[in-house]
Amino acid sequence: MQRYFIDQTVEVHETYTMDTEHIHHIKNVMRARVDDLFTVVDNKGIAYIVQLTDAENITFKVMEAIGDEVELPVDITLFSPLLKGEKMDVVVQKSTELGVSDFVLYKADRSVVKLNSKKEENRQKRYEKIATEAAEQSRRTKVPSLTFSGTLKSIDFSSFDLVLFAYEDENLSGRSIKNVLNDFNGISIAVIFGPEGGFSKNEADLFKAYDNVALGRRILRAETAPLYALSVIGSFYE
Repeated sequence: MQRYFIDQTVEVHETYTMDTEHIHHIKNVMRARVDDLFTVVDNKGIAYIVQLTDAENITFKVMEAIGDEVELPVDITLFSPLLKGEKMDVVVQKSTELGVSDFVLYKADRSVVKLNSKKEENRQKRYEKIATEAAEQSRRTKVPSLTFSGTLKSIDFSSFDLVLFAYEDENLSGRSIKNVLNDFNGISIAVIFGPEGGFSKNEADLFKAYDNVALGRRILRAETAPLYALSVIGSFYE
């Protein structure tokens, strides 16, 4: 059943008009007809089954709330530099499907991709659209936020209950993610990954006080490492 995130609060048995951004998809992609059912998630993060009442103006009646429990019991913020080509698209899409809560895109010392403020704004819109579509496809009740940040040195990680740092030069000496989570009782987790060229020594030194984690016995590509970590975390909690 198709899902849409809407920017309004709804109530059961009431009728509403769909957000304009979804009308094209409902009319021309789904070719919806009166009485067709789909789901919406309102701006309070509550999912509902709704029924189309007008296929021209795209109005719908809210039938019932759904007790979806699809979100992870922890909030995961993924810190990643921008990656080349379509790699970042893949990371945003698949990480959303795997349950990430937020993305922070930072400027790494060895980043290949450099963007000015205008290009950052365009990329942000693109990635937010990818995240929204991935959240709808995977039937989540939350769309991850996405922000651009400065260097790792400028970011304050003190608000997180757990900080995981995946350093490829010390991969085999790090603790496994599952072992770290066995000793963890908090809610918020920061997971930090490097660019294609890896972390610089100065960046690695920033995280000596945190848990360096091993991502298996192999060195993973920059776009693969976050997906591995999120899969392990998801497996641990689900």
